[in-house]
Amino acid sequence: MGWFGGSKAPKSDWSALSTVIKAEAKLQSLGEITPSRRAGIIYRDSDDNAFLQDIETELNTALYQGVGATKTAFEIKDDDRGMRWIVLDDGKFDDLVSSVYTVGNAINANGAGDKLLAAVFELYFTGTVEDNTYRSSLCTYWIYRYDRRAFYPFVPTGESEGDRDRPTEARLGSDLRRHGLIVEKSLTEWMGLWGIPF
Repeated sequence: MGWFGGSKAPKSDWSALSTVIKAEAKLQSLGEITPSRRAGIIYRDSDDNAFLQDIETELNTALYQGVGATKTAFEIKDDDRGMRWIVLDDGKFDDLVSSVYTVGNAINANGAGDKLLAAVFELYFTGTVEDNTYRSSLCTYWIYRYDRRAFYPFVPTGESEGDRDRPTEARLGSDLRRHGLIVEKSLTEWMGLWGIPF
């Protein structure tokens, strides 16, 4: 089916995204992972969708109003590859994950689910990888693909396409799978995202 650790794909984005909270907590307790405050959602803009055209107003409502609002800070950015990002900032990792879900769910519920590409979490990794080299506070990204409902690690080593740390990605993929994250099985689907604007 394309997923490690089970034969069925998750039924919803929340059932997949919520697994990142447990995996992050476990790896942080082991001293391997330190979360940053930031995550982002990448999407294709659309002139035909009113929600996306008024995205800042819509997200102010989604994130700041109502019971349980996380009040996560956000800004809209364009990357150098023509994609649009909603960059979220929150010191509480659980709230950051909840806000990523809230934003993606709001976009989906307003007719633009097909425009969602990925959610990206920024974390720092410390540990030894398969080639027996040590990494300390290395910036890594855990990418959630909406079309696959699965995660994979991405560790860029430069701005040029192809510059990535495969040994660290392999180590993280194994760790994340072991600690409950739904990890994409097909390595060809571990697509790089250079130029992440945070």
